[in-house]
Amino acid sequence: MSQPIFGYADLHMHTTASDGVQPVRDLLEYIAVHCRHLTAIAITDHNVLDASLWAYANKERYPFDIIPGVEVNSRDGHVLALWVTTPIPKHLSIRDTAAAIHEAGGLAVLAHPFHLELKEVRKNVWRYWNTFRGLKDAGLDAIETINAGLVTPGSNRYAAWLAQRAGLAVTGRSDAHTPGAIGAGITRYAGQSGDDLRQALIAGTTQAEGSRWPLKEYVVFLKHVRQSKAMPSLVTRPSSIPPTPSPSPLSNE
Repeated sequence: MSQPIFGYADLHMHTTASDGVQPVRDLLEYIAVHCRHLTAIAITDHNVLDASLWAYANKERYPFDIIPGVEVNSRDGHVLALWVTTPIPKHLSIRDTAAAIHEAGGLAVLAHPFHLELKEVRKNVWRYWNTFRGLKDAGLDAIETINAGLVTPGSNRYAAWLAQRAGLAVTGRSDAHTPGAIGAGITRYAGQSGDDLRQALIAGTTQAEGSRWPLKEYVVFLKHVRQSKAMPSLVTRPSSIPPTPSPSPLSNE
């Protein structure tokens, strides 16, 4: 009997369209060269689709599948909208956010539910803990149980417990803001394509794997945050998304 083929996806990363270090084109080229184990990725900037849509429009140029997505700030925490190509309103309830994502044709994943450094997440932690069954009833499809950027002890372990109790699929992601952190957290699934991954999430057969970012990536990101606060005009905005791509180093063009 032949062994199943597994894919590895990193479904949570950021570009300069929000608070990441690299522009979208540079990020994709980096992944193509340095993250050859990844079979699918999603760029999920905060409340902004521009970079993700550019990547999705040019996905045939790269040796991995690209899933359009965005990280949405809901009133009840951050929700990753995957397989969406239209904006999702922010500051809605988690139930209304999930409904908007489904209406747009996507899947809704609760991101880093125990990321205590984020105020909007911290204020909802006890509600997640005490009403875990309500997360599935709210329309969520999965919970991010490995977030490689988290430093609070137990954050990912509690997220895994939450997903198990809620009966939801799990995902692992890097939440990379620097290229060197990409792939630190991954979702393992049967198959290779983005369609295979979607079916695995719906079936609840995904596995979350990973470890923390390399130490130097925290240093690079914190320097970027300080620079952005000191000189916000230097931060790239969605309008800088490249109108036309240059050839990928792995392209046959």
